[in-house]
Amino acid sequence: MRSTIPPRVYVAIEEHLRSHGRRAHRDWEANAAHEDSLTGAVFADLCTRRTRRLYDEGAEWRWRVTTRKFGSGGKDSEERLSGADGIVEIEVRHHSTGQMETKGLLVQAKKGWSGRDSRLLGQVVDMESLAPGASAALDYSPSGYICADGQSVIAADGNRRSLAEGKAVPFGEFLAERFLTCEVGLRGLYYEAHRKLLHLPAANGGPEALEYLIPERMRIEIEEIRGA
Repeated sequence: MRSTIPPRVYVAIEEHLRSHGRRAHRDWEANAAHEDSLTGAVFADLCTRRTRRLYDEGAEWRWRVTTRKFGSGGKDSEERLSGADGIVEIEVRHHSTGQMETKGLLVQAKKGWSGRDSRLLGQVVDMESLAPGASAALDYSPSGYICADGQSVIAADGNRRSLAEGKAVPFGEFLAERFLTCEVGLRGLYYEAHRKLLHLPAANGGPEALEYLIPERMRIEIEEIRGA
């Protein structure tokens, strides 16, 4: 998304994701019993709480990070089919033109991932089949929250110890260095919560929507309020 966001806004979001991601594991004790609680907590830690405002080359931009919880993703829910505990989105709106751009990343949570995990592997394969290049595994531990892209998890056959060097990094750095830069994530991927629809860009260029329950969403919202 670097080409659609002015440098000052991009750097501010990048720094926010890095700094808040580093200390997200401080809520480990309160939420360690349940992976879905940890996902909600880490998303909440990355929220801005308020809208930030910046001016760049005569244009006014506003941005914020929000989170919402939609459901539990329980035993018989659609989440079992999607293989996603959460989704991270970027939404860029240009009010002067009415243009909107979106990008999404499906996230599967794991607590204490150490060796080979066939269930995690299957979940990542499911996510990659829906949205190639737009999935990640997020591993929770008391020492930090580490993230790896789905294709690297598949290449390692679901084995934490077999991940290629540099593929498992702190969650905040993953978002800042790989998701924000568009190394991972899929343009046009977003979640419509009230209809439980996951929107994907179809191969023919038209939209396609699949019904899934995704329990947690974190969204980076960026708005160009007034152009230069």
